[in-house]
Amino acid sequence: MPGNQPGSTASIPVNFALKFQDFTIEVSTELPEGPVLPAAILPVIQGLSNSFSEAAAKRAAQTGRHRSCREGCAACCWQAVAIAPAEARMISQWLNDQPEERQTELRERFPIAAERLEQAGVAQAARELSRTADRDALHALGLKYSALGVPCPFLENERCCIYEIRPLRCREYQVASLPEHCAHPETKQIDGIEPPVKLSHILGKWNAMGETQAAELILLTMLDEWVAGHPSNEDRAQHTAPELLHEFIRRFADDPD
Repeated sequence: MPGNQPGSTASIPVNFALKFQDFTIEVSTELPEGPVLPAAILPVIQGLSNSFSEAAAKRAAQTGRHRSCREGCAACCWQAVAIAPAEARMISQWLNDQPEERQTELRERFPIAAERLEQAGVAQAARELSRTADRDALHALGLKYSALGVPCPFLENERCCIYEIRPLRCREYQVASLPEHCAHPETKQIDGIEPPVKLSHILGKWNAMGETQAAELILLTMLDEWVAGHPSNEDRAQHTAPELLHEFIRRFADDPD
């Protein structure tokens, strides 16, 4: 499991039920023993995010707002996607695990995107807003990003090549409006289907080691820059997987926004 410590193969069973509003999510999984990094519990959090999004889509359908998102529709993959430190670690590790030829192919896309962002001033704006809670400023940055026409480096033939480990923000993004509106968020014609809770907000308040921090803006297209400034060999696992999961759920219960 990503984020586990080298050489640790033992696991422990974990079972719990999470009730929110009018639905319940039951989880049964195995987590690695010993201290781990947050990336180790990401599969569980991703599963929870999927469940919340499905619940939101079903609830919307009951009022006639049907999810229009379909396989092969990738308009949202040209928008700015913010990722949490733990997701940055997982995606970076996935890249490192790819065959050399495939890895080279994917990595070549990042500097192309980075150059576009630098030229437009979006990259510098993202750095300056890295720790801000100013939603208006972040929204304006998102609109400026979308106008550039920079695709996600992992978009291939209108499909996500990291779909199984895609960021929580991508899992939380669903619409009931026409897909083409997603390509033009500035028109304000996107009818979003919001999940009852955005787990991305909670995960974003952890650093790569699971310590509390102010939410950090990391654009997926600027992954290389973030990794270069945060060497993985400096990460130190300080909590067990059950401890991290318990803390994550506690934060969710205390502050579902």
